Amino acid sequence: MTRPVYVFTDLDDTLFQVRDKCGNAAVHEAAYDKAGQALSFHTEEQLTLLALFKTATLIPVTGRNLAALKRVRSMEFPWVRITSHGALVCGADERLLPAWERVLETELPKWSARFAQALAYAHEHIKAANLPLRAKVIHDRDIPVYVSIKGERSAIALMAKIVQPFWREGTIHRNGRNMALLPPFACKARAVEHVMGLICEDASVPPLFIGLGDSLTDLPFLKLCHFALTPQGSQIHRGAWV
Repeated sequence: MTRPVYVFTDLDDTLFQVRDKCGNAAVHEAAYDKAGQALSFHTEEQLTLLALFKTATLIPVTGRNLAALKRVRSMEFPWVRITSHGALVCGADERLLPAWERVLETELPKWSARFAQALAYAHEHIKAANLPLRAKVIHDRDIPVYVSIKGERSAIALMAKIVQPFWREGTIHRNGRNMALLPPFACKARAVEHVMGLICEDASVPPLFIGLGDSLTDLPFLKLCHFALTPQGSQIHRGAWV
């Protein structure tokens, strides 16, 4: 009896990364910027890992929105896509799954206004402290999903402390030069659990779930899987492995 295998995987800094993070390793193009220039690359080790999953179903669990996900051209995602840190769960046709659409209809009205307040709050402090940061509300399928703040690492660390009291109802995701102010509905674990439920409902044979991720905020969804993998030197490797 062959069990179907589903791989729930983060993308950036897990299966590929920007060129500077690859060192002197041989690389292969993975994802592109809006102008069509190669932006992210696989190492040989990452491609070898992907080859192990040839017969599995890959499900992206990514901070990218759908537009950015479509610029990943080295992998195919034949079924569900979990994007924007878990805010959206879409099918292969890029339409929201019906049950997830109902979740958003309930939660979005409150958070749309909250995003605008958070953006104004961030801009106020960026200007007052002259921080080398930029902030904006990220949209996915024209839906506001989270506030993105990017810039120098030291400035990101300072801004995280500034926004912490303001963003208590949500989650602050920080990794390197990037920070995201996430609402409760942008939760990778919640989205993965929802998709796992759909898989198990239709399964005639118990499925096997494998998770891949690099950030500490990936840990909750990784813990839902039968097996979990993290790259050497990742945030999880440095901060959670003892």
